[in-house]
Amino acid sequence: MNIRATRLAHTTTMALALSVAAVFAGSALAADGTDMAKKDAGHQGEISVTESKTINAAPDEVWETVRDFDAISMWHPAVVSSDISKGENNEPGAQRHLTLGDGGTIDEQLVSWDDDGMSYSYKIIGGVLPVSNYMSTISVEAEGDEQSKITWTGHFDPAEGQKADMAREVITNVYRAGLVNVKTMMDGNDARQ
Repeated sequence: MNIRATRLAHTTTMALALSVAAVFAGSALAADGTDMAKKDAGHQGEISVTESKTINAAPDEVWETVRDFDAISMWHPAVVSSDISKGENNEPGAQRHLTLGDGGTIDEQLVSWDDDGMSYSYKIIGGVLPVSNYMSTISVEAEGDEQSKITWTGHFDPAEGQKADMAREVITNVYRAGLVNVKTMMDGNDARQ
């Protein structure tokens, strides 16, 4: 199998794993219909997940790939579409509606966007992931000459009826799949490193 086919197979496997996790998480949500939008919007969750990748590209090039709030479907293998459902793209308060490969959906709201600082933060307001009080930041920074470090950090609680370990595993896999794909897109190396 050549390198391109290996990368495609890895990306497809990651997307499938995320879709299965999202379906499982969605089917396990609380029977009373509790979702992220009904939780205390001011509370940041107590579980923390951080994933990073070093990429062989300048920070502005990596930022250009991930910077637009409505473009996650262009770089995350589990997201087939991302549309602004309220507000203006890259403006705090904007909301995006994500559709996953399995048909599951996630609704998110942009909290802050800093083009010069190459970062944005958002919160989940509804969807299939097994989390509540979710707040996340994606950032890009220089790391050495012509390299970048992209970091995705999130804070959340497990959704009602969910175990913390499962919520942490799902979010970790979401972050890893996205960052592995950005690395593959940007520098073409085996991004799993």
